[in-house]
Amino acid sequence: MFQAKIKPDFIKTIIDATAILVDEAKFKLTADGIYGRTVDPAHVGMIDFKLRKEAFEEYNCSEDSEIGIDLDKFNSILKIAGGDDVVTMEYKKDEGRLIVNIGNLKRKLPLLDVSEMSDTKIPSLEFPAEIVAPTADIWQAIRAAESISDHITFIATKDNFQMKSEGDADVLELTLTKDNLISIKCEEEVKSMFPLDYLRDMIKVARGKSEEITINLGNNYPVKLTFEMADGNIRIMYLLAPRIESD
Repeated sequence: MFQAKIKPDFIKTIIDATAILVDEAKFKLTADGIYGRTVDPAHVGMIDFKLRKEAFEEYNCSEDSEIGIDLDKFNSILKIAGGDDVVTMEYKKDEGRLIVNIGNLKRKLPLLDVSEMSDTKIPSLEFPAEIVAPTADIWQAIRAAESISDHITFIATKDNFQMKSEGDADVLELTLTKDNLISIKCEEEVKSMFPLDYLRDMIKVARGKSEEITINLGNNYPVKLTFEMADGNIRIMYLLAPRIESD
């Protein structure tokens, strides 16, 4: 038996964050909260999220379960919720549906077969650089780069973090020094290039939800993007594969 009450913005952020990669996802309901991890069909981007029970107004889960969610259907009911509403969710294994209540509205969402959904494992990665930056600055650079190219390069040194995008003639650079960053840990220069469309969607989720974002980086290596909200009780982590430059 699972029953929970939560602010619409909290659960919608999780659904939106996952929906940029997949249409369907497996959520794990546990006594500690709701967890999920999935990778997009192209195996370019991955999400790992934790929605701890402390983020809920009420939370009760008497037995661990896995449920398959059609994200578009779930989002369609969440869209009608106002800021002062509360989303109530209920799940019973024998019924095979997730019941979602918002005010006097009730939606019974049919669940998907989780046996058709593979378990996603986080690859073992060691990142030589970690940057904690203002989310607003990263978002500004992403938006500016969209008119120039379809990719962007992250560069970290001991003293600064740089985002650089090059087109046929235009070059865009954002440089954040130690004074502009919350923190930076980097012993030697590292550089990797990433597809701008994936990055835009990932940073867009964080924008307005978290003032800072943690970026873990290497050379021609995946990037790890992590941010938190709800006093740290909601944590979203993305992994994004690099775009390798051809000679």
